Amino acid sequence: MKGRVDISHHVPAKLFWFITIILLSLPVTTQYRLLIFGKYTNGIVVDHKQVNDLGIATLGSDVYPVIQFKTQNEEVFQMYGFENFEYPIGTQLRVVYNPDNPKSCIIFTFGNLYTSRRAIIPGILFLLWLAFYLAFKSKD
Repeated sequence: MKGRVDISHHVPAKLFWFITIILLSLPVTTQYRLLIFGKYTNGIVVDHKQVNDLGIATLGSDVYPVIQFKTQNEEVFQMYGFENFEYPIGTQLRVVYNPDNPKSCIIFTFGNLYTSRRAIIPGILFLLWLAFYLAFKSKD
């Protein structure tokens, strides 16, 4: 009878933290150009808008805050905030926009960077990485 083959893997702690930091920075890096080269301004919540997504009224409508901001050229633009998050009207929020295309804008908050739809895939990758690490973690 041949000896047993060890198929377990050991991930060193430095590698674990390196990959963890990369995965946690992915939501920020998807917006890095806007965050570095964009213009920062204050936006004001001026309204709330109910929207039926996908035309399915049985699921109910989503409510989006309407945020209005001025560009450096004094042009006024509106954007939608987070779905189903009702900021009180008059609330000021930090907005980052592309000066060449002000319609390309985001609310500059930690929550927006890590709870937006762009953070779903990095979040799933992080959970898979954590599961992989814990499954093959050394028993020592």
